[in-house]
Amino acid sequence: MIPTGFWKAWAAAALAILILDGLWLGLIARNFYRDQLGDLMASQISFPVAAAFYVFYSAAIVLLASAPAIRLDGGVWQAAILGAVLGIAAYGAYDFTNLATLKNWPVGLTIVDLIWGTLLTATVSAVGYFTLNAI
Repeated sequence: MIPTGFWKAWAAAALAILILDGLWLGLIARNFYRDQLGDLMASQISFPVAAAFYVFYSAAIVLLASAPAIRLDGGVWQAAILGAVLGIAAYGAYDFTNLATLKNWPVGLTIVDLIWGTLLTATVSAVGYFTLNAI
């Protein structure tokens, strides 16, 4: 069952992840990723592919972290913890698969990306929680 206010929470989560990840990838860690990935990095972002990720991942965050925290009456910290678990699982699947299957995939990139994905997902889960809780 889709929780009450899901669409608003999804929109808030999507906006939050877009802003935070945009700042991270576009400004804060841009040179780090470029230096770590070298020739593997595309010269231009595929916006349709990026949009698909943000749409699906923000929905998953609300459904798997924010809404359960509301149902469990666990508060925003419960949402953040559930989000952190989701983040390390999702980003871990990506980073560890690349580490296992791609030549010269940087271990440092894996570590930084795992930390970022965990923090990002925890934060966006809190945004979804606050939005659901306000409804």
